[in-house]
Amino acid sequence: MDIGQETMKHLNEHISYPAKGEDIKQACNMMDHVPEKERKMDMDMINDRKTYGSSDEVMKDLKMNM
Repeated sequence: MDIGQETMKHLNEHISYPAKGEDIKQACNMMDHVPEKERKMDMDMINDRKTYGSSDEVMKDLKMNM
C-alpha cells in the first residue's frame, strides 16, 4: 500500500468526525510506518483550528484525489 492510500485508510478508519485539525494531527503522528518527512508534509497542510466534517474534507486540504 502506498503512502497516499495509507493516509486515506487512516483518515477513513481511525478518525471520528467531526474532528479538529489538531486532533487529526495528533492521531496521524502515531502512523510510525509512514516516513516522518511525508507525515510532516501532511501535517503542515491540515489547519489546527478547522473542524473537519469528513475524511473528504481533510483529503481536499491535503490535495489528495478522492
